[in-house]
Amino acid sequence: MASNWVMTDNDVRALLAVFERCEPAATDDIFYADVLVGLRELIPCADISFQLMDVAEQRLRVLYVTDEGVEREETVGQTDEFLQLFWQEFWEEDGCAGPLATGDYSTLLHQAETWSKRAYANTPLGSQFAAMGLQDEVLVPMTPLGGTDRRLLLFRDGTSPLFSEREKAMLALARPHVAELHTRRDRELRGEPNLTPRQWEVLRRVATGASNTQIARELGLSDATVRKHLENVFLRLGVQSRTEAVARVLAFLDAA
Repeated sequence: MASNWVMTDNDVRALLAVFERCEPAATDDIFYADVLVGLRELIPCADISFQLMDVAEQRLRVLYVTDEGVEREETVGQTDEFLQLFWQEFWEEDGCAGPLATGDYSTLLHQAETWSKRAYANTPLGSQFAAMGLQDEVLVPMTPLGGTDRRLLLFRDGTSPLFSEREKAMLALARPHVAELHTRRDRELRGEPNLTPRQWEVLRRVATGASNTQIARELGLSDATVRKHLENVFLRLGVQSRTEAVARVLAFLDAA
């Protein structure tokens, strides 16, 4: 059995397997549900969620997994008593601002390292979580994307042990992969074509009016290789010409 303190090679392999088996997301999902399911199998918890948040609009979009399965939720504003308290306490000591308050998007936040169970339960927001039976939380922050805060959250109830150092090390290793997958999912939702990095490089230069020979020289390729890249691009985009290809991807060239 793996130590509570040491992440093993098997842990690393199990994490990589979760990301490698990533299946296409449901039509409107903000993230890949099967990745959350896989992470929850490795790090058991009452609730694991991927959350997007716009604080100015008080908008929350959440994809989460519990014993009941995969669920989705989107709220805007203070639509119930809990959300009223959530936004009221957001910037307070017991609130959920976390990385937005500190600017630190690399350090995991473990509730048990900051609060004793009793002290947190005596705060306005903490008392609500305690009433729901939740006793421990890990927040895995990611750099905001387009001004939107994004984070992975795991909760445990009073029947479970606190999150261990080994489990937090696994989440820290998972963090950049989760962020990369969300960036990919965001592009999918915006309709960005699925092209390789090299194909995007070629298209950026096509958009400037560069010829195949000029592109080949700039990228250190042969003219034939550039032509092959463009043929594959045309097939993926369903277009017939350089002009059509650029028109199809123009809105995405800066982000790709």
